[in-house]
Amino acid sequence: MKQIYYAIQNIIRGKDSNIVKIISITLGLLISIILFAKVSFEMSYDTFLKDSQRIFSIKTAWEVDGKAWNGNNIYPTSSVLLQHFPDEVESATTLQSRKWAKIGHGGQKRAEKVLFVDSLYFQTMGITLQKGNAMDMAHPDIMFLSESFARELFGGEDPMGKTVTYEFYNQGDVAFIVRGIFADMPENTTLEHPKALVSIANRYKYDKAGLDWNSGGNYVAYAKLKEGKDVEKLTYGINAVIADRYFPKERYGQDAIRIELTPLLDEHLQDEETRNMLLIMGLLAAALLLTATLNYVLISLSSMAYRAKGIAIHKCSGAEWGSVFGIFLWETAFIVIVSVLLMVFISLNAREIIEELTQVSIGSLFSWQNLWAPCLTVMFLFLVGSIIPGIYFSSVPVTQVFRKYTERKRSWKYPLLFVQFGGVAFLFGLTGVMYAQYHYTMSKDLGYDITNVVSLHESDKGRRSTLLSFVKNAPYVSSVATSENTLMEGRARYSVPEGPNNKSFIPRHNVMDRDYFDFIGLHLKVGKVPTSTNEILVNEAFVKEMGWTSNGVGEYVADHGTVTGIVDGYLNTYDVAEMVPWEFRLSNEPLETIQIRLKEPFDENLIRLNEDVGKLYPNEGLAFKSFEKDMENLYHRQRIFRDSTILSTIAILAISLMGLIGYTNEEVRRRSKEIAIRKINGAEVGEILHLLCMEIFRIALPSALIGLGLAHYVGNIWKEQFRDMLPANFWLYAGIFIVVMAFILGTVIVKSWRVANENPVLSIKSE
Repeated sequence: MKQIYYAIQNIIRGKDSNIVKIISITLGLLISIILFAKVSFEMSYDTFLKDSQRIFSIKTAWEVDGKAWNGNNIYPTSSVLLQHFPDEVESATTLQSRKWAKIGHGGQKRAEKVLFVDSLYFQTMGITLQKGNAMDMAHPDIMFLSESFARELFGGEDPMGKTVTYEFYNQGDVAFIVRGIFADMPENTTLEHPKALVSIANRYKYDKAGLDWNSGGNYVAYAKLKEGKDVEKLTYGINAVIADRYFPKERYGQDAIRIELTPLLDEHLQDEETRNMLLIMGLLAAALLLTATLNYVLISLSSMAYRAKGIAIHKCSGAEWGSVFGIFLWETAFIVIVSVLLMVFISLNAREIIEELTQVSIGSLFSWQNLWAPCLTVMFLFLVGSIIPGIYFSSVPVTQVFRKYTERKRSWKYPLLFVQFGGVAFLFGLTGVMYAQYHYTMSKDLGYDITNVVSLHESDKGRRSTLLSFVKNAPYVSSVATSENTLMEGRARYSVPEGPNNKSFIPRHNVMDRDYFDFIGLHLKVGKVPTSTNEILVNEAFVKEMGWTSNGVGEYVADHGTVTGIVDGYLNTYDVAEMVPWEFRLSNEPLETIQIRLKEPFDENLIRLNEDVGKLYPNEGLAFKSFEKDMENLYHRQRIFRDSTILSTIAILAISLMGLIGYTNEEVRRRSKEIAIRKINGAEVGEILHLLCMEIFRIALPSALIGLGLAHYVGNIWKEQFRDMLPANFWLYAGIFIVVMAFILGTVIVKSWRVANENPVLSIKSE
């Protein structure tokens, strides 16, 4: 108990420095814990599924003339696994997603995401079915609802046995019976987040889809293997069976398919971009945590000069080494506890900001599954922050009772300052690189104009015709056009049977009406837009894939058309790192995606447009969405990472500033007599400031250079995810270096200015 008493007493006496400690620790813990929790969250994808380690994604690789093209899955694959490998495969399922499915109830329709699944979906994926029988998914006209969607539709009523409608493309509204309720998907999953499930048998009944080997690769399939089964052996076996019985070369020529089994737990992290971002985010968090910890240690050790005598008195009174050490453990514990409570308070009050920054809800970010990261972070700070000062202070000799603390061995400060200054330079440099790259990317010419463009997907021809007539006459609409999809949503379903060495590939494609090319302002590098349906536009990646030595204009592509022009600019796809082959076709008919360019003011006119559309179709749930917003969402991961880095930099600058102020105060106090004697002997203010700054400068210069070098290396890793990397800029790093050095030395000068100008007699009298 004496240790606790002395610890509280020391905290009260040194309240000024302890307030600085609490603020810096709170700031460091807040940001580093958010970053570590984000990393932990990303690493926990799909672990919530029962037996997740035994679930594998089934991928189809199309081999055409020896060249592989990865797709999703052909419908019968999962059933073949179950049929031919019952000893290895416990369960397998096939599903298909519908993004704009319209579900109706109570006179209202909602465009929601729906999955077509089979009866083995729940068994295979380990998803909790709260109500109903999974085997009902073998029958058409049956619908299962997610728990949250059931509440939205029916409120407090039991939805079981109730009727809802589902709109099929060629059939209109079809009545479905609710026969099940399933648990909502958490945020940390690669799986779809459907609002409803319907039997895949409906595809055959209403869409007249052929569920066979000619059904295309638009399905997703999973298999749950039995314990301890050899995946490689199973993969070899399934490919042999398919090649022999279902896809023989005698029938399909040189074309073939290859099946790959990928662990579901690896799916999220198999993307190199994701791995790099998590690595860098972890480094940011570690740098911030280390800076906050070392800052605490630096401020604590800086107080040794005036605390040494008190410690020696404790030892004279019989205190052992362990007792003195315990006092500092309790001091650190109290300060850390207060900091954690303050951090929790800030987190709860800044919930929206944190969720916007991480794109994860607070509940998911700090779930029980991910709490290990925050706990380890706090534990690290506590142990390092208490053990290092505790060891130093416990080693103070009893003789310090009789004289002022003048220990010459002060080498502890140099590595602390070196790491701290290096961390400042690293984060500052990384922030500069990321901000410059993001600005460089977003300011590039896209190759088309999306200013004030909004879009709506409408598959019903009647409603589409009515909507087009309405918007063309609306006073706030500038122009109108239609396409199969927006420019970011091209499909990949038509193979090109030519190319270098006669190897085919499948480009992404989009179809536009005659107004679309002028509407979107599509830039052409060479050539002209198509004027007939047997003409196409392509991009440079398409030309390269074809191996054409010409610019491509006038070339003929079998079953596709004649190339009339090559699109120019920064055409976006799902992949921000690589431009894939694209082609654009012409349609003489209006297409599913209606796109409108609104007049200014954009935000007001968008609200007005959706209000008018709601009045026109009050029960359909139709709403136009901003194209620019979709474009921003394409880079949401990069934006999150940029904002995280900026926030980390601000935090580490604040922490370092507080630590540097504390250290400078101690240095000035320790050397006040020396400074006074120098001034009496004729030293000018500039000489005094030079004396105080040079020691810091000798540490700051190499640490800043090393920190910037590390920022350059890590920044290049981050930039690799972009198609167009910002070239290395010497002046960018030079500017950052000057700012960092000015920050460090400026802080020292500001805090030293007073003592450099005060009367030296006062300093000598105080000694």
